[in-house]
Amino acid sequence: MTTVNTSTSALDFAQIAQLKSNAQTDQEGSLNEVAQQFESIFINMMLQSMRKATERSGLMDSDAAQTYESMFDQELALHLSEQGGFGVAEALERQMQMNQSRKRSMNAHGLPLEPEANAAAKQLHFEAGTYAIERKQTANARTIER
Repeated sequence: MTTVNTSTSALDFAQIAQLKSNAQTDQEGSLNEVAQQFESIFINMMLQSMRKATERSGLMDSDAAQTYESMFDQELALHLSEQGGFGVAEALERQMQMNQSRKRSMNAHGLPLEPEANAAAKQLHFEAGTYAIERKQTANARTIER
């Protein structure tokens, strides 16, 4: 697996393109890096929102100070996401792994895969604008009576 250096910036577009390329060849290996990048961007947006909500005194309110604060927020977000204190990356990684395993167990229509015996016992028919499922009795079918 080729790793991406996440210590430069979470908003570096060349780095994101490299990560996308790596994800196509090694999906499992890139999952952690993608989750960490997402957490970094999420924290950066949160810090920007917090700065906007803070009342300013006017003393340090210049374009240069705002540029510095923006760069500081990016680096702080990157550092916080690397430390993993928020837990967003871990939760996102678990969710993506769960979705990948769920996709593997579904057919092209998004329905759960069935064993061949059960699939052969059911047929879908379309007549007069409605769908109908025809179920055939199989030799190994069980009847439960009360």
